[in-house]
Amino acid sequence: MDEEMDFDSGASTGQPQQHFQPHVVQGADGRKMLDLVFVQDCTGSQGSYITSATKNIQSICQHIFESGKLQAPEDLRIGLVAYRDHPPQDHTYVTKNFGFSSDIGKVENDLSSLYASGGGDGPEAVTAGLAEALNMDWRPLASKMVVLIADAPPHGIGEYGDGFDEGSPDGHDPLQLARAMASKGITLFFVACEPALSGYAYATDFFQAITNITSGLMLPLTTADLLTHAIVGSVLENLDMERLVREVGQAVSQRILGNNESVDDVARELHERLLLRNESTKKVVIESIYRESEEAKHNVQVYMQAPSLAEARPLLRRVPGTRFTDKYLHSRMSSGRSYPYAPYVPARKPSSPTSSTSSPATIPTPSHSPPRKVVTDFAAFGAPSSASVFGTKVASTPFSLAGGKAAFGGIRGGGARGFDDDEDEDEDSGRQKVELREDSITLDQARRIAMQSAWRSARA
Repeated sequence: MDEEMDFDSGASTGQPQQHFQPHVVQGADGRKMLDLVFVQDCTGSQGSYITSATKNIQSICQHIFESGKLQAPEDLRIGLVAYRDHPPQDHTYVTKNFGFSSDIGKVENDLSSLYASGGGDGPEAVTAGLAEALNMDWRPLASKMVVLIADAPPHGIGEYGDGFDEGSPDGHDPLQLARAMASKGITLFFVACEPALSGYAYATDFFQAITNITSGLMLPLTTADLLTHAIVGSVLENLDMERLVREVGQAVSQRILGNNESVDDVARELHERLLLRNESTKKVVIESIYRESEEAKHNVQVYMQAPSLAEARPLLRRVPGTRFTDKYLHSRMSSGRSYPYAPYVPARKPSSPTSSTSSPATIPTPSHSPPRKVVTDFAAFGAPSSASVFGTKVASTPFSLAGGKAAFGGIRGGGARGFDDDEDEDEDSGRQKVELREDSITLDQARRIAMQSAWRSARA
């Protein structure tokens, strides 16, 4: 990686060829480093998730350290931010920032000091928690990741009965915080604690948008038993994404920012070239419980494109009916389980007959990855190992393209399906499933790489 990277960035614009130095992939001494921050909602409904995180933090860190191929204890730093709500909704605390530590025993003690209580109205101090995470002492050469665990939205996104309807009292805007995270190379993964979160009108759309902005993922969980699986899988996938961002990011960002090419066009070409390199990545797969709708897609795009929450809210559309798939609803009915928690949402006043006639401006939706089977249509999987991506040699990964799941012996939780459970388990058991797979890189992952590369270069 110390050789100069040649990329003919002027091929389509008539500009002269430019040369770039590739990013430093690891620490100064060649080691991988990871800074990982947990931002935990500590209001009354989150007891099971706090307990799960505390109980499993040692095994979570062990699997990250071993599977992520970290070399020394200080290569992994864990941060913890707890939040509740602003007074008068809650008078205990708004946030608690425990800072970074490589002492996992200390992190476990910090987690064990937390308990679920209070919360006031439905929305919570999510924005304050994200602001604390953004301003922590991140190491410049470390991979940076935030895992937010919550079942309620921040203030100001348009929920009825919000005690701070105009937004967070501290003046921060979560859309702007998400963009600041993206520019610093911090990837946000959101653990959506369901079914409570979808009791709100716009919460799922908002969180999908801010994870998209940072090129992260939204992970809907229906039980705290799956939290360990979701965290470990997310971290290992993100380490693979970070490796590729640092190897090809400068060339990719030059195509987007320098040549003014679209993210989708660059991502498609990047995807094809990575496939020619036989590039495989880890991917956390969580069975979706959400029903797709045009209104939800529209809202996600509104939040992603609006400069602030105040400018997004007039354009939002109500999503009719349930947010959940028929399969998920049927499984809940069949199992006889009831909703463990319902968010505080006061009854909405009847809307005026004329209010439904107005239609906000349509915002285009992004392209989506093709089905996985399309990947096998590429005939050049046998490309030579010297193949390059935008002129940059890409280090081969130690994983095959066979599409097998990674084995994580010992990671199991409360009867929920683990990464290493048998393949012949009943697929229609009704239980949500979490897997970590090794497979050829997807178009969605290539797009996340392109987005991250552009954000980091734009604010460099």
